[in-house]
Amino acid sequence: MSGDAPTTGLYSIGQFSKLTGFSIKTLRHYDEEDVLKPAVVDEASGYRYYTETQRRHMHLLAELHFAGFPVEQMRAFMRDPTLEHQGALFDWKIGQLEADIQNLTMQLRSLRRKRAHPWRGQTYEVTVEERPSKPFVFLHSYTWMQSIEEDRQHAFETLRTYLSGHGMEPSSPPTAFFVPTQDLRKLHKSIEMYAGFEVGGEVPAEGEVRAGWTPAGRWYAVRHAGPYEHIWHVKPMLRERAERDGASVKVVNLVHGEFIAQEVYHVGPWDTPDPGRWETEERWLVRQDSTGSVGAGR
Repeated sequence: MSGDAPTTGLYSIGQFSKLTGFSIKTLRHYDEEDVLKPAVVDEASGYRYYTETQRRHMHLLAELHFAGFPVEQMRAFMRDPTLEHQGALFDWKIGQLEADIQNLTMQLRSLRRKRAHPWRGQTYEVTVEERPSKPFVFLHSYTWMQSIEEDRQHAFETLRTYLSGHGMEPSSPPTAFFVPTQDLRKLHKSIEMYAGFEVGGEVPAEGEVRAGWTPAGRWYAVRHAGPYEHIWHVKPMLRERAERDGASVKVVNLVHGEFIAQEVYHVGPWDTPDPGRWETEERWLVRQDSTGSVGAGR
């Protein structure tokens, strides 16, 4: 637009700033980031001008701005600046905040347990046992450390109801198997878990409930008393004993190795709310036989 071109019906950047509540600096930044380009830029003076429609759109954008949406999402919003689009973005943000709250709540719960029941450097006896394969009913899921308790609890409650409906009882404490992975990137995103019970005989799979057999072989085990958060302390004890016995044990990190791991929850939160009384047995399948396979069957 030339310097003497008409600007009737347009707002200068100063006027637009007063009408929308956004500073001139912010409006220039939005221009540079392609969030909101001026309707007209005077070629001679470089002055920016905005329309009444843009003013209305800025009120919608302001809600996203003050809610902390990143520039990328605001840029996409201004391609379709409607209440419906704004509502969809709010729904996404609500989901993100709810997930953050859940994560922080779980972290707070974990820290409170550690504060009430600190690790005091206790040592445990490592046992070695040849364990046969047994019928196993389970739920298969991908979880992560912050939500593992809730996912286990869901699995155990679902399976108890399932077994009761078939006139059966578990023949073992609640347990979970974790399969090995070499991809550290996956460890930060999810943990593959098979949570369930050993049973006295084969049962049919149904819905999300799966049936198979536990893996047989030589298991190294340690039984830990106290909050689940301290379970990783026993892993070096298992590794030291296995290596002393001549077993080749490669540990990817403090939580995972290149072998199947099992946790047996002899006493858990479903038995007592006191984490100091929980008892968790950590088992490593250092040598696997040919019978049994976590995840077999459905």
